[in-house]
Amino acid sequence: MPLLTVVLPAGSVLADALRELGLTEDEVDCEYGLIALDPDTGRFALRIAAETAARLAGSAGAVYADPPIESTGDQPPD
Repeated sequence: MPLLTVVLPAGSVLADALRELGLTEDEVDCEYGLIALDPDTGRFALRIAAETAARLAGSAGAVYADPPIESTGDQPPD
């Protein structure tokens, strides 16, 4: 899922982001939630569906790739 960064009022929660951006719970990763990146400026991040990212890119905030972090299998686990 792509990662969307947005500016919302300080203290916002996921429900606030959904309302402000006109999104449904089906369009976001609710388990990831709304992450405060810079609470003083109201900058937040949330993971959204690819279709939603295409719709919101440039209008609601910045969309970034959020590739999964996984082992390459080349090194034994610690």
